[in-house]
Amino acid sequence: MDKKDLSSLLKKYQQGDCTKEEEQLLFDWLDALEADASDVVPATDMDAVRLAMMEEIPLLSNKKKRYIWLKAAAAVLPLIIGTYLLWPRQQKSQLAANWQTITNTSHRIQKVYLPDSSIVYLGAYSTLQYNPSRKVILKEGKAFFDVRTNPAQPFIVSDASGVRTTVLGTSFIAEYNNKVSRIAVATGKVSVQSGASKTILVPDQRLTCAKGTVLQDQISAADLLAWTRGEIILRNASLHDLILAIREHYGITATTKMDTRKGSYNLRITDKMPLQALLEVVEKISYKPKIHFKLQHDQLSIE
Repeated sequence: MDKKDLSSLLKKYQQGDCTKEEEQLLFDWLDALEADASDVVPATDMDAVRLAMMEEIPLLSNKKKRYIWLKAAAAVLPLIIGTYLLWPRQQKSQLAANWQTITNTSHRIQKVYLPDSSIVYLGAYSTLQYNPSRKVILKEGKAFFDVRTNPAQPFIVSDASGVRTTVLGTSFIAEYNNKVSRIAVATGKVSVQSGASKTILVPDQRLTCAKGTVLQDQISAADLLAWTRGEIILRNASLHDLILAIREHYGITATTKMDTRKGSYNLRITDKMPLQALLEVVEKISYKPKIHFKLQHDQLSIE
């Protein structure tokens, strides 16, 4: 969006004349500004925007929060739009070039070394972006981060839902699939921001953010570390979690008309376990609901 289009949309939003599609364009622009312009717009300006927006958001429903957030942003953002849009083209090109994208197209874990010597184990069919200033965007999938300590520069991981995890030096897993975000800590401590909610997690704690809800539970750090060795350990997992595990481990996408929130599966999926063996085990142990698999030409359905 150029300056003229952006100013026009902001004015329409303030007057309540935006279509749903135009509102979504503004939301996308705000997300992009947060992710890509933080190195261009001074931190003090971005903090002022967030503060102004937060002051407009008391205890409201999450749907209302987003609309009021943008309404407040419309009043404040014009003050800094010029800073970003008028930034010399060459410097904006250099900024974009600093972001690198990695996509793991296999069903094997990919080990990645970041510029600051932090290590990422990128899960199957996962994509992330990173830059030298210790900022990472998890676009989709799952990643285990072993972060190098640097008190002067926090390590920040964001995802498409806006969940933001800040650490100094620690190891943790971040997941983002089907608009569900999960953060689980193996060592150290992280701060997780989801909308107006901020949570501190320590080892063996996990946070799940989905559809405006935030749920915290316990998960063994040993289970998390097993994932980096190619194993998946499920404890009291839902059918949704089982489907994701099958896709991660075998590269097979399962489809079902059942309620994927149900189920309680306890499984260890090893690197050498054939898919057929897993399916047979799950069919035997499943209940509430009882499930059956049909596998034909790499198409897996669950009934």
